[in-house]
Amino acid sequence: MSQNNKDKYNDQHELEKIRMKKMEALIEAQKRKQVVEDKTSSLSQKIDYLLKIVLMPDAFNYLSNLKVNEPQVYQKIFDQLINPEVITNLDYLLSIITKQGGVVGRRIPLDLIIFLERQIKGVKSKIQVVRKDESMDLKNYLMKL
Repeated sequence: MSQNNKDKYNDQHELEKIRMKKMEALIEAQKRKQVVEDKTSSLSQKIDYLLKIVLMPDAFNYLSNLKVNEPQVYQKIFDQLINPEVITNLDYLLSIITKQGGVVGRRIPLDLIIFLERQIKGVKSKIQVVRKDESMDLKNYLMKL
């Protein structure tokens, strides 16, 4: 009987070791997941900060509205503004911008963001000419002359 109790104790001890290893593995997996989430969050925050610096305030607000209302259009504009090379060198770019106290030169205006949006949506500009109560597009007006 003593041998039976000893075997039982060893089995329980082995089960406890296995449980502990599984718990450690779960905790480690959660830590890795948290690190990835922190890096992702940090990366998106850095990119937002970079966009805030590089874009004019009205352009940044417009782009933020697109992000909420039209995520597909936003993503295409984002891909044109922020290429993989920028993401790779993001920390370096931010350090340069910080040292210089901001962006040297011109910032990206609202017009460019609207142009990219219209290009993505396939909207063509139309200039209307009103002459003697008649409205026509610029192309037809010039052809009449």
